[in-house]
Amino acid sequence: MSTTVPHREVVDRARRSRLRVHLAQLDYLRDLAEARELGVSQTEIARELRVTQPAISKSMSAASSTPPVPEGFHGGSPYEIAERYAAGEISREVLVDELARWPYTPRDAGDGVDWLTYDPGTFEDVVRARRDGLLDTATYDAVLARQDELER
Repeated sequence: MSTTVPHREVVDRARRSRLRVHLAQLDYLRDLAEARELGVSQTEIARELRVTQPAISKSMSAASSTPPVPEGFHGGSPYEIAERYAAGEISREVLVDELARWPYTPRDAGDGVDWLTYDPGTFEDVVRARRDGLLDTATYDAVLARQDELER
């Protein structure tokens, strides 16, 4: 007997799967970077992972631009933390706590002449996560409320 899965449920499941693939890639790159820091050669990593050394070299290049995960957090950026929440890897409580505690860089107004020098600051990651559907309005508001609590 076959059950019909509503269209929305299938798309939501696919979205979470896609996020998990992306997050697994970030974890893989961080693992490669850690192996490099421990002095493991690319040749040894390639042999253990059963891939070519050039593939490891290419991944190592990507790993060097992957932000590290600070102690006490589940992602290398606020956006990544929101992705991990949306993928079902962390709870809403953990998400709100980590986004409220993140050491955001302040917004920079730029030089006042050229808009290309404007730096929106890292809280823009949270705004973008909300816009991209990783956070709902209630969760976004909970992050802001928790930040207020922590600042008191």
